[in-house]
Amino acid sequence: MNCITIDDEPLAHKVIKNYCEDLSFLTIEKECYSAFEAMSYLNENQVDLIFLDINMPKLKGLDFLRTLSNPPLIIVTTAYQEYAIEGYELNIIDYLLKPFSFERFLKAIGKARDQKKLMEGANSNQSTSVTNAVINTDESIFIKGDKKIHQISLNSILYLESLGSYVKIHLGHETITSLDRLTNFENMLPKKQFLRIHRSYIVALKKIQTIEGNRIKIEGVHIPIGSVYKHNLIEAIR
Repeated sequence: MNCITIDDEPLAHKVIKNYCEDLSFLTIEKECYSAFEAMSYLNENQVDLIFLDINMPKLKGLDFLRTLSNPPLIIVTTAYQEYAIEGYELNIIDYLLKPFSFERFLKAIGKARDQKKLMEGANSNQSTSVTNAVINTDESIFIKGDKKIHQISLNSILYLESLGSYVKIHLGHETITSLDRLTNFENMLPKKQFLRIHRSYIVALKKIQTIEGNRIKIEGVHIPIGSVYKHNLIEAIR
């Protein structure tokens, strides 16, 4: 994977560069010391992955990310943990708190590689259909995924997770990946049973275990609540 680092601290570039040198499949193409320098580079070049600091002068990392219409994979590297939820709302791959170990770095890279493979697979299998999911009855749905057509009970769905050009349907016993958009599922699933709580998540309302702050818990998994969706969640559970 071709990468760039964006950070105003030379030491941060050095740490990531040293880690990348131990991984033959990673290549640092450019070390950028400001978001503006990165903008200039990305206007002329394509990369697979960006290591992005948050607290930079003039233009913060997450504000820079919002300017990208089609961003590559993003791993945030920062000393500030309070931006984590906001970062995940922007579909980042992982959030590394400085100083981070090589083992933690490797875990983040693993997520990035998995995401890249899934995106490449989705693109190679791209079809002309508008959606790969069809409601069968009030109780089940047909979903095309993993080279099969699955009939899934609506009651078995815990939550749906958007990852670029595909959606993961999380069930109690398995996960099915479908080449589709989360918006298609949002428009199709029964509104009384399912609610979009984040740009990347739809949840089954009756599967919610707890709501605490800006996240909910389903089957032990914590899912962020997007700020623009929180009012709808409050209304739905009243």
